[in-house]
Amino acid sequence: MTINVIIARDFNHMSEVAAEIVKEIIIQKLEEKKEFIFGLATGNSPTGMYKNLARMVNSGEIDSNRIRSFNLDEYVGLPGENPQQRMLHPESYCYFMIQEFFGLLDKKFIETSVPYGCLIDQEQLVNELDTHPEDWSELGIDAGKSISIKENPASDYLKWIKKTILEGYAQKISDAGGIDLHIIGVGGRGHVAFHESGIPFEGSNVLLVKLDDHTVD
Repeated sequence: MTINVIIARDFNHMSEVAAEIVKEIIIQKLEEKKEFIFGLATGNSPTGMYKNLARMVNSGEIDSNRIRSFNLDEYVGLPGENPQQRMLHPESYCYFMIQEFFGLLDKKFIETSVPYGCLIDQEQLVNELDTHPEDWSELGIDAGKSISIKENPASDYLKWIKKTILEGYAQKISDAGGIDLHIIGVGGRGHVAFHESGIPFEGSNVLLVKLDDHTVD
C-alpha cells in the first residue's frame, strides 16, 4: 500500500483538493457497485472539504441518493435528560455533522449513522462499572483506555452496551458491505478518532473509551 502526500497552499486549497479526490473515488466506486459507503470524521480539518462536497452534491456532480455514511465516533455523557437532547447538544457529533455537512445537502444520503453513544446514560454506566468490576477490564498503555466488556457480563446494562451499542454498530457497517473510503484525522498524541494511542487494535471493532484529557481539550 502506497501513501500519497499532497502539500496544499492553505486550508481552502486543501479542502478543495480533498473534495476533488473524494468525488473521483465516489464516481469510480458507483460505476462498480450500487451504493457508496462513506466513512466520516468530525473536527475542524474536514469542514472545508464537507462544504465543497455539499456544493458538488447540490450541483449534481455527486449522486447523494446512492451514498450511505457512517461516522467514526460520538460522546457518552453529554448534558441532556434523554438521548434526543444529548444528540442535539451543540457538542455532539450528530449535531456537528448536521451543521457542517448533512444539513447543507439539498438531496440527502440514503442513510447517515453516528455511533450510538448518546443512547448511553453515563450515570448508569458508571454505576454499573463500579458495581460489576468483574464484567470489564481496561486496555491501553497510555492515558486513554478502552473499556472492554467481557462476554456475557452479569450486568444487563453492560451487556446491552456491548451487544447493541458497540457490536450493533459494527454489524450495521458490515451489513452495508464495509467502508469504501474513510475520512480520518490524526490527533496530536497519535489518536485516530477516539481510538487513543496505546489502545490495541485487536478485539472489538467499536470501542467504549475513557478519553485522554488531551483529546477532550
